[in-house]
Amino acid sequence: MPTWFTDAFPSDAELRWMNIVIRLLAALVLGSLVSIIYATTRRRYAAAATDLSQTLLLLAVVIAMITLAIGDSTARAFSLVGALAIVRFRSVVEDPRDTAFVILAVAVGLAVGAGFILVPLIGLPIAAIIAWAFCKNRLAAPVLAPSCRVILRTTPECPAGPIREALTTHLDRPQPRRIETVKKGTLVDVVYSGRMNRDGDGHALVRALQACPGVVGVELVFAEKTMN
Repeated sequence: MPTWFTDAFPSDAELRWMNIVIRLLAALVLGSLVSIIYATTRRRYAAAATDLSQTLLLLAVVIAMITLAIGDSTARAFSLVGALAIVRFRSVVEDPRDTAFVILAVAVGLAVGAGFILVPLIGLPIAAIIAWAFCKNRLAAPVLAPSCRVILRTTPECPAGPIREALTTHLDRPQPRRIETVKKGTLVDVVYSGRMNRDGDGHALVRALQACPGVVGVELVFAEKTMN
């Protein structure tokens, strides 16, 4: 390489390029194993499972690169910690199990970047056994329907029978949560909470409630989305 280029990056002399390539490829392979373990043992019964497979793979490689850049320099390590502290992520990891896999990918990248290849080679099979042991029974868990709130606006003379029948047809144990009068007592707002049945349909529930005598408006609110 030209002298001006090597003089601009003197720290590169501390690492052989072949070692860098080997460590990054090892991080790629071991990160792929972490991603495979996660993909094959994640909780498939979750309504909206976050797919972290690509993130885990990239995270292992990125952490290995950061570890290579830090080396044995304490000052460099504190500088990188301060620089990375300004990064903020808006995505929330809802399942603590996913957080454990993120930490596993970080540990793999850190060990490979530091040159301790035996740590992930021994640790990954143990982590895989633990993940499989705990997911064996959880994969068979029943799929839980989303919980919801039903907000009804009715007339004071509205009969409760048809409304109760429509709710029990589509919801599992609906419970009244709030009753209040609006517009100077000319209308009544009633709020129910419950969980959709497995074969329940939100659109069908709304149509059934709208067909009840005395119902003026219906609002069905799910944990993640709202349906009118």
